[in-house]
Amino acid sequence: GASHALVEHNTVENFAGDGLRGLGDHSVFQYNVVKNCYDVNRNHDDGFQSWSVGPKGVGTGEVVGIVLRGNTIINFEDPEQPHRGALQGIGCFDGMFVDWVIENNVVIVDHYHGITLGGARGCRIVNNTVIDPNDRRPGPAAVRIGKHKNGTPSSGCTVRNNLATAIHVEGGQEMTADHNLIVDDPTSVFVDPASRDLRLKQGSPAVDAGSRDLAPEIDVVGTTRPQGRAVDLGAYEYRAE
Repeated sequence: GASHALVEHNTVENFAGDGLRGLGDHSVFQYNVVKNCYDVNRNHDDGFQSWSVGPKGVGTGEVVGIVLRGNTIINFEDPEQPHRGALQGIGCFDGMFVDWVIENNVVIVDHYHGITLGGARGCRIVNNTVIDPNDRRPGPAAVRIGKHKNGTPSSGCTVRNNLATAIHVEGGQEMTADHNLIVDDPTSVFVDPASRDLRLKQGSPAVDAGSRDLAPEIDVVGTTRPQGRAVDLGAYEYRAE
């Protein structure tokens, strides 16, 4: 709940509820691993969750300047895990969320909220990889920006260079969505999606398909961008072995 916090290089494993939660302004959550969620109550489980609190309660304020960078969120590693539910990846509802940066995250969840901002202004979602491990509902996992629950549209946001099972961007003025790729066949894009190796394979359509504008200078493992003619899509920059 504090502002100006730094939360990095932690592993949250075998958890119930929310793996990470950020309610304070100007905080950084980076290079954390959140995995293996146990669905044991009526809470909607999130890898990361945030909401605003204002004078009239939840959803009437702002959360400003959060950075989510290089985190890995995995619903389950074992398909036979007991009490396995549908984990929401980065689920941020009851905004407004203002001037957020969400970049280089890897999200593997079987829920339509892969990365969601419900009520956003001046936020950017760039170079993330969001994949659904199966075709069960609720899904497919998406990158999405929508309006606030009170009907206020999102504005001034950019969604760029993402790889995702689905992308939904709606809002008012100055909403930009470009250089994103819907992943219909993960085997054509990634090294080994069945074992959660989401590095780009040779010949992947994501290689050299991105924009340098607002792209992070390094990828999720520290590889400099770009390695080829242009920035690659998703959290990993392809580097020939």
